[in-house]
Parts: sequence; C-alpha cells; structure tokens
Amino acid sequence: MSNEKIIKNQFGLNVALPKKTIQEIQKVVKQEVENISVNPFLNYLDENNKVFTGQVAKEIRKYQAQIYNLGQVMRQGQPKTTFNIKV
Repeated sequence: MSNEKIIKNQFGLNVALPKKTIQEIQKVVKQEVENISVNPFLNYLDENNKVFTGQVAKEIRKYQAQIYNLGQVMRQGQPKTTFNIKV
C-alpha cells in the first residue's frame, strides 16, 4: 500500500480507495454502459438492415405485383355473369 496512491473522498467522509480499485470500477462501469447503450442499438440495426436498405419494400412491391397478376389471370378465366331480367 506504500507504493499505491490513495485518493481521499472530497466530500469529507474521509474514505480512501486505492487507485487500482478505482481503475477496476471504471473498467466495469465502462463495459456495462457500453453493453446497455451501444450494443442493443447496433444489434437492432444489424437485424433490421433489410428495412433500412429498402430490400423489404422491394420484396413487398414484388409480391403485390404477383398478387395483382394472379388476380388478373383468375378474372380472365372466369365466365362473365350477365343478368337477363325479363319483365
């Protein structure tokens, strides 16, 4: 303890912590803050990359065109109904 610097609390509580302990606390806090704030956000961006690049919108338009074309083909194959009302 003779070669470690002791940092005294400035608030008058006269509590001394070794410098190594403070460095370890700073390291742990930095890791936890990084895990809380940055990593979930980056994971969200990675998981939803297709949305942000427009690939999802392109797929939706492709499927809408397929549905429309299928509907057109089905409507052309059905006989037209006519109403013959004789009065």
